[in-house]
Amino acid sequence: MTNKKNILFVEYCPDLKGGGAQRVFLNILKTVNQADYKIFSAFPLYKKGDLADEIPEYVTTFNYDSKSPEKTGRKILAYLEFLLFIPIIVFQNCYRLKRNSIEVVYCHSIISGFHFALAKTLVNFKLVYHEHNMASQRPKMFVWRLMFDFVNSRSDKIIAISHGVANELADYGCDREKIVVVHNGIELQAIKDVNHLVAKGYQRLGLDSSNKTLLVGMIGHFRPWKGQALFVESYHTACVFNDDIHYVIVGGIHDDAYYEQVQQYILQHDLSDKVTITGHQDNIPELLSCMDIIVVPSVPEPFGLVVLEAMMMAKPVVAFNIGGPAEIIRAGQTGVLVDDVGSVSLGEAIGSLLNDSELRRVMGCEGRDLLEKEFTCQVQVNHVETIINDLCEELSIKKRSV
Repeated sequence: MTNKKNILFVEYCPDLKGGGAQRVFLNILKTVNQADYKIFSAFPLYKKGDLADEIPEYVTTFNYDSKSPEKTGRKILAYLEFLLFIPIIVFQNCYRLKRNSIEVVYCHSIISGFHFALAKTLVNFKLVYHEHNMASQRPKMFVWRLMFDFVNSRSDKIIAISHGVANELADYGCDREKIVVVHNGIELQAIKDVNHLVAKGYQRLGLDSSNKTLLVGMIGHFRPWKGQALFVESYHTACVFNDDIHYVIVGGIHDDAYYEQVQQYILQHDLSDKVTITGHQDNIPELLSCMDIIVVPSVPEPFGLVVLEAMMMAKPVVAFNIGGPAEIIRAGQTGVLVDDVGSVSLGEAIGSLLNDSELRRVMGCEGRDLLEKEFTCQVQVNHVETIINDLCEELSIKKRSV
């Protein structure tokens, strides 16, 4: 019987609505083989969030308060508190690492990566940093760049969720030998009783399910790079191909000014009855089930979990031919990749699918097949476990040589 390897997974945000990184964190925890690993997790247990409710019982959890400087009117005080608590947090984590003989720490954010990169100067373990964003999307502040460089220098392996992310990491000075591309995966689900899902989806959208209007949807928090503005603007071109269409935008508001900009455009161009904005929604499969085409207009998109969610529901996807979507979508087979970043070219790509229901069906089926082969949680975790095992072996060799 082999000894289990002790692995700690760290996340600074306990809210699964915060973004794809938190969902990926949970999926990895649920999928890692508990027969081979003793699994620990650290995240803010005291903060409001739904992550704690879904952590498996066999995972040992620690409270991890990163003191992350969140958006607040007390910006200076927030950063001061973050700096003052660094030594306390680092020493607390060092104690936990030593007491539990942690061999690998797996961090999902730059903040947690920074704390454990500091702890690595005092305790012997291997550090994996999982990068979910384009380096160019990081804050331009000097302190963030300093943290970013430090984490990258102290990490033993850096997981990039796409080749686009990996290339930007290398451009920012990361050692290419450390970078490993591991695409995200999602939990594979059988799609049962599609008609029921569709009916529920139409009900939640407040639309008439008996109407034959084609639904074109996108999912993403309101941020400029997510591309809601491009999406709405593309309506004018798409409706030339078929004017019986309706646009749906699902997602919470992370940038108030940008949200107002999109709303103003809708009002100024009399699109209020052609575009539905739902705000944040749970149970995304219900909404996806009644959409005919899924659009991912993000520029740049580090990965795009919504592409996988659309493939899960056997829906064709339209996206720009850059970033993560370009590595997931098979052009002409599972969706359409748009070379020119602009609303007209996006609208033309959407229009090319509007009047061909058979093409949409075939693309959706091909997408589902591709998902099952290459983009499940199990496929992702197989790669992650290989990285962890290699690092544990390196640590073991180092200990034996001392």
